[in-house]
Amino acid sequence: MASLKFDENKAPYIDLGKDFCVRLESDEYTDAKSKEKAARELRETPEVRAEAFKELRRRLQEEKSLYVPIDDDAYLVKFLRPCKYYPDSTFALMQRYYRFKLKHPDLCEDLLPTTVKHVYDEGLVFFQPLRDQHGRRILVLEVGSK
Repeated sequence: MASLKFDENKAPYIDLGKDFCVRLESDEYTDAKSKEKAARELRETPEVRAEAFKELRRRLQEEKSLYVPIDDDAYLVKFLRPCKYYPDSTFALMQRYYRFKLKHPDLCEDLLPTTVKHVYDEGLVFFQPLRDQHGRRILVLEVGSK
């Protein structure tokens, strides 16, 4: 059974047993195959990225009701990638995200690995120990009654 643990730097990870674990990966991909796939599927090229960051930052500066770390590229990428680097879609996603946080603070405040440890301990969410043939992680959610 998967269990939530913390490494020496107090970073959370999910221990899957048998020397398998899942950690947040913040490294950018560097190999040619991954870069080609990102360009093809996400429009992620240096030119598109630069223009998307520029336009998104402009939109965020104009929006006085959102307090977003606009100088933090890693934070902005979390919204840009799922929107395939389209600034308008990304801006709309960010607005929905922050509206949800305001509307449901009970679900969003103190949302830390330690506060949702029971989800992993009860086997409601778990990762497959191996990745698929394309290198993707497989997350399994147990929904309904157990």
